Amino acid sequence: MRLIYILFLNCIIFLSHNSLAEDISVIDLIEKQLKIIEAQDKKIKNLENLVNELSKKVNNINSSVSVENEKNENEVKVEENSNESEIGSSSSQKVYNPEKAFFGPLQPLKSVDGNYTAGFMGLVQLDGALHDQQANYNNNNDLSDGFIVRRAVLTLAGLSEKDWIWFLSYNYANEGDNPKNGLGAAMAIYRGFKPWWLFAGLFGNSVGLDASNFSTQRQFIEAAMPQATFAFSPGSPAMGVAATYRGDDHYLRFGLYGEPYVNASSDDEGMGIHGRAIWQPVKERKKAFHLGVTGYWRTVNSANTFTNGLRDSTLQFRTKGENSVSGDYILDTGIITDLDKYYHGGIEFAMVEGPISLQAEWGAVMLDRKTKADPTFSGGYMQGGYMLTDDARNYNAYFAQFWRIKPNMSLTQGGMGAWELAVRASTLNLSDSGINGGKANSYTFGINWYMTSFVKSMVNIIHVDSEGPSSEDYNLLGARLQLEF
Repeated sequence: MRLIYILFLNCIIFLSHNSLAEDISVIDLIEKQLKIIEAQDKKIKNLENLVNELSKKVNNINSSVSVENEKNENEVKVEENSNESEIGSSSSQKVYNPEKAFFGPLQPLKSVDGNYTAGFMGLVQLDGALHDQQANYNNNNDLSDGFIVRRAVLTLAGLSEKDWIWFLSYNYANEGDNPKNGLGAAMAIYRGFKPWWLFAGLFGNSVGLDASNFSTQRQFIEAAMPQATFAFSPGSPAMGVAATYRGDDHYLRFGLYGEPYVNASSDDEGMGIHGRAIWQPVKERKKAFHLGVTGYWRTVNSANTFTNGLRDSTLQFRTKGENSVSGDYILDTGIITDLDKYYHGGIEFAMVEGPISLQAEWGAVMLDRKTKADPTFSGGYMQGGYMLTDDARNYNAYFAQFWRIKPNMSLTQGGMGAWELAVRASTLNLSDSGINGGKANSYTFGINWYMTSFVKSMVNIIHVDSEGPSSEDYNLLGARLQLEF
């Protein structure tokens, strides 16, 4: 349209030069009009450019708002998941919360208002072992090869009113003749006084790091020989009350515990105060530093029987080593007589730096006997692991222990899972001041394959040197298949 208008004006100019050349005012008027039109064209183009720029800016703003909204929604969802799974979670880990599936892969049941949650968890550990044994000529012990169901646990757990957590756990592989033998936990936790948590009921006595770790989350098939002996001999699980406190860089746990409720005695029950204090200056999931002390002070459950004129007790320190397939004890103090009270003190250390993890503990038990000399038993271990895949051992600062590993590429995702190599050396001395329980050194090489977060297999090659009345020197090839559901 504008072109036609310009042609029309040019025609007028042509005619004006031929027929009205003398009329200069008409030509001037047309030239002025052309200049006005050109100026308008420039303004229109500038306006069009301005509109395009504004449109781009609006689109960028809308895109940014959309991304931010999506990010906020995701953060809210993760926060909600963290709140729902705070049974054992670390608030600093919101991107990956390994405790989101605390109930296992089965979806827990929820009330409509979200105030009540309940779910079942299951665990099956199938163990096998082959022994290359040097026989003990004193007792002709023969460590047996074979397979056992190490644990077959069913747990009912739940949340009530957000602040109450409860557990009821039973190990069908350990029920024996007395159904009480298989009961592993019957407890309630109140977390309404954060950062304090209160525990009551039947649960583990939480002595040391390796013994405090769940059996499913340890780096080797069995807990380290010395610390397991010192932690489990007083009885675990046991009835008691306990409290935990979580600070910015520390974790505290202490409690009052009785003896295992399966112990039968008409005398006063042995009681004890147990505690752990852990410094955690670094407590990320894949980068952590853990240093602490642990121990207990306990009285004794005196028995109604006597040995050589001295009153018996229920206390006995012994170990099967670091594999339980054979069922035979390689170190054993026997029932300790003439006992008044006893103490345990130990130190614990752990660190994680990407694929590398280290862990160590050392401890001693001092016995206070009434008329005899007071013996001291001691032992410790060191262990380390290296992840061959792009994974890391998972430190759970919330309970100052290790927790479930989530492979970056599990078998169900088309990957090869997580692979780990681990080594451990441990030593235990149960002989002192007239008590000859024996001594042992154990060396283990392990290969762990975490197929998914809930399925893993373990192979341990163990060499044991020992001395004492029940001692056994042997090599062992042990394996475990572990399933959680």
